[in-house]
Amino acid sequence: MDRRRFLLAMAALGLAAPAAQAKTAQGLFIHESPKPVPALDIRDADGQAAGLDALKGRAVLLNLWASWCMPCVAELPALDRLKPAAAAKGVAVVALSLDRGGKIAVVNTFARLSVKALDIRTDEARSAAEKLNATALPVSLLLDNQGREVARYVGAADWEGPKAAQLLDALGAGKPLTPDMAPPLAKLTAAP
Repeated sequence: MDRRRFLLAMAALGLAAPAAQAKTAQGLFIHESPKPVPALDIRDADGQAAGLDALKGRAVLLNLWASWCMPCVAELPALDRLKPAAAAKGVAVVALSLDRGGKIAVVNTFARLSVKALDIRTDEARSAAEKLNATALPVSLLLDNQGREVARYVGAADWEGPKAAQLLDALGAGKPLTPDMAPPLAKLTAAP
């Protein structure tokens, strides 16, 4: 029996390790207590350091994506539209590309999708996914104003609905997040 079938069988029986179950589970996962976020080598369009330290004091929605991930790419236009509204709530939206192609992949994807508000952010060291324990894409980390991860959303979220607005209102205000604030998974109908 191959590893995938074994893990699926174990999950069906409720015997899989929590880490194995987390790989396939989607939706909002709220942490019991905030988790520190390791330092990341995030670069801007000019190759300059653009890490999360510059955003201390603000809540952050950190979206990890890649151009080869169809749900990631489908989610980008909604994140692009969300950025100005989230900023008004005190939440910075950062879309961090995990592409091996770096800036070129981001520029091409943003141009194809007419993304204008999101800044180019790349993981040049290609270590963010491992450091952040991101086992699936897309994943969005919700960071409090002290830079700690308070929750994460695994999968492509409907960032334009009322639940997302409620979630970001609470995050920006420093209020506790609750499961009823979870935005639904985005309905992906066609390749962008």
